[in-house]
Amino acid sequence: MTDSFLEPLAQVRTKIVATLGPASRSPEIIRKLIDAGVDVFRLNFSHGSHDDHTESLHRIRAISDEMQRQVCILQDLCGPKIRLEDVPGGAVECDFGAEFVLAREPGGEHDPRELTCTYKQLVDDLEVGQSVLFADGTVAMDVIEKAKGRARLKVTLPGRIRSHQGINVPSAALSVEALTEKDLADLDWTATHQVGYVGLSFVRRPEDVTRLREELKKRGCRSRIVAKIEKPQAVANLEAIIDEADAVMVARGDLGVEIDVEKVPSVQKQIIDACRKARVPVITATQMLNSMETSSRPTRAEASDVFNAVLDGTDAVMLSGETAIGAYPVEAVSTMSRICREAETLIFSRNSGGVPFTCCAVREAGKAGGKDAVARVSQVLPVTDAIVDAASTVTRKLKAALLVVATHSGRTALAVSKHRNATPTLALTDDVDVARAMSLYWGVTPLHIPELFQTGQVLAWADEWCRTHDLIQSGDYLVVVRGVIPNNPNHNALLVHEVE
Repeated sequence: MTDSFLEPLAQVRTKIVATLGPASRSPEIIRKLIDAGVDVFRLNFSHGSHDDHTESLHRIRAISDEMQRQVCILQDLCGPKIRLEDVPGGAVECDFGAEFVLAREPGGEHDPRELTCTYKQLVDDLEVGQSVLFADGTVAMDVIEKAKGRARLKVTLPGRIRSHQGINVPSAALSVEALTEKDLADLDWTATHQVGYVGLSFVRRPEDVTRLREELKKRGCRSRIVAKIEKPQAVANLEAIIDEADAVMVARGDLGVEIDVEKVPSVQKQIIDACRKARVPVITATQMLNSMETSSRPTRAEASDVFNAVLDGTDAVMLSGETAIGAYPVEAVSTMSRICREAETLIFSRNSGGVPFTCCAVREAGKAGGKDAVARVSQVLPVTDAIVDAASTVTRKLKAALLVVATHSGRTALAVSKHRNATPTLALTDDVDVARAMSLYWGVTPLHIPELFQTGQVLAWADEWCRTHDLIQSGDYLVVVRGVIPNNPNHNALLVHEVE
């Protein structure tokens, strides 16, 4: 692999999520993608069999272990995607003003203007005056009349629709559940194939996230939850959803269909800002380098899109078709990495004397034995927040080479991440699942040390690893934060070490 495709270790803080697919699931390409900067691999459960995903997971695990890199896996559930069923003839032209019927069940005649869909209750949920969007919003029809099991539609945005294309109804209060029977079957797979995160589609309210957490707990899964914001109702309930989730995705594909396209950039900034304040990791996704499915270079607009998402404060950026089916998956990741690094350079140059983002409010962890004894990972104790704040200040004043965090749960590392220090963070943990999950945290390089808290040699482990990877030299400062101290679980510590 040429050096131009190698991401410098610990030098790109924004994390990269890459979707695995036919173009990228070979062992050779997986290895190159990790070298190029992939931190999280997305397994899209809208496509592929359980056997396919099992093979991909085992490959990722084997290769990342061999490379001694912590790489996380995001299982993205399909959710209740509403699609057209078979259209007679495969496709039909929808002329302006033409009338169609959406029926619960197909009629006896093969009329291309009588449509059916996978969600049979849609006809019942619709109301006269609502707009129904087809084919990612390229065709629109208004509901002009309803009868039992049928709705009459009139074309307001002409175009062509084909069998099995998606349907969106932005203003409808659909009764469909966020978790489908297929999703529940896919969670049975999760129970025997530990993944770092599970992505939940069709989120509209915090109870959707709570339901998934209950299903994961029922199956003994430790996976964390990524709530995908792609519905207007989710935007309306944003803060409550963030409070229940472990991470959030700005899913701009469906979001751009469900709301007016000119509002998507504003909503994206709103979501990123809310997640930053709540200390919840946020992923910006969909069409970031879309042209790289067929081109080895992105458009200038795409480069600006990625750059500005980093400036806004996103923790991660995601590639979908670019790596799943594109002709240049490795080039896409490498390009994404270089754009992120350039944006981070601008952030640090603008804020050389202070913190690039205002500090977050403290989300206190639940008290042991209380109602919320199992707190979200973004919630920290006030003493931990104070120590992290002090460590960030010391790091900046000393221009430390590295900030080292010893953590069992990952909470301290996430709190450090949200301070957006120019100094890279090395997070050591004795829990391999936590190490993988921390791969999503901005600026954090996770390291799994099974015996870390048995020996108590946090500084020794960090010093040896950094020397091995040429990250420190004589005279450099290491700032060490201990989130866990042996025999003193309620204490935190801050240590400054000068490298000899």
